[in-house]
Amino acid sequence: MPNTPAGPSPRPGPAAGRGGFFGVQTHFGQYRAGVDELLDQIKAAGASWIRDEVYWSEIEKKKGVFDFPPQYDHYLKAAQIRGIQVLLILDFGNALYSGADKGGPATEAERIAFARYCGAVVTRYGPFGVRHFEVWNEPNASMFWKPQPNPGDYAKLLEAAYKACKAADPGSTVLGCSTSGTDLDFIGGVLAAGGGRFMDAVSFHPYCQPSPPEERLLNDISRLKALAPKKSLWITEIGYPTHAGAAGVHEEAQADYLVRTFLLARSSPAVQRVFWYDFQNDGDDRAEAEFNFGLVRMERTPKPAYRALKTMASLVVDLSPAELRTSGDTYLLTFEGGKNRLTAVWRSGGTDSIKVPCSSGVYRVIERDGESRTVEAKGSFIEISASEKPRYIVLQN
Repeated sequence: MPNTPAGPSPRPGPAAGRGGFFGVQTHFGQYRAGVDELLDQIKAAGASWIRDEVYWSEIEKKKGVFDFPPQYDHYLKAAQIRGIQVLLILDFGNALYSGADKGGPATEAERIAFARYCGAVVTRYGPFGVRHFEVWNEPNASMFWKPQPNPGDYAKLLEAAYKACKAADPGSTVLGCSTSGTDLDFIGGVLAAGGGRFMDAVSFHPYCQPSPPEERLLNDISRLKALAPKKSLWITEIGYPTHAGAAGVHEEAQADYLVRTFLLARSSPAVQRVFWYDFQNDGDDRAEAEFNFGLVRMERTPKPAYRALKTMASLVVDLSPAELRTSGDTYLLTFEGGKNRLTAVWRSGGTDSIKVPCSSGVYRVIERDGESRTVEAKGSFIEISASEKPRYIVLQN
């Protein structure tokens, strides 16, 4: 018997606004080639944000002297020209002060030096349209905060960086935490140490590969919102690698999970932005997980997830999520904007015939990758097959 999803969730929040909701991670700060071509692809896909970095160790190679590499200027200017906004990570350590590039600044002298770097970056790139900054990347991981993560020390660094950013640009937005996973212990430690006063939003990286996003994403968002109820949330990394190995997923599954990840996050009023990690593969080795997170391959040929993002972004645009309904494994997320109404339909497992409530009329059923067909509503619903591959329903104009 056809299934009609019921049990609406709390009404989602307003649209993300003209600033856009969809972002991707890039690695131009690592002197990645093909900046202009990649940014053109990003814009064509409908992503309006990139997340990247300008390394402290590359900018200050002599104490007190800030020399910005032309490659940094180029990629940030190129993004500005295309109307793509930038979330810039302020990282990592500097051997001039901390003895190691990824050593966590743990002394007052190191924090003062890091704050000078932050102020220099904000001042330099404000004219490039960059006004959003994230303090460090995954400070809860010993890979990025050596020798050992410490929420108290990070909170002190966050305070120094926040004050420097605001002094250089009072209208700047500063994100804090940027944790690997949804690390409530670390984030709670930062908040307990007073770090909440020195960030405008909390960022986190709720990876869950190879499990589907429905398994934990909304729960992670809910738990973090309960911990930091007065802060908006930014998911600044999330993704699925398509490598041939443990925790890898098929390219078709990556495309399905991308759409479902963005839609689930969009249904939450707490989440302001989501950045997919990452846009381009980092290498050609099919067995290496870190090389295969991209939406495009090293040579820039698109994976199915690229087209899936393009289709979703073109349909959702700035529509406001109105209601998320679930019934078992079936999800219906409705968006509204003026006279426009869009319903996204999918399942977290298997297939089923479902009835989608709607008024009479002729509708387009749009597949994940953009193919479409028309269908007429029978009475007060449309009956369609739902699967793990999301599809959309929109009234035919």
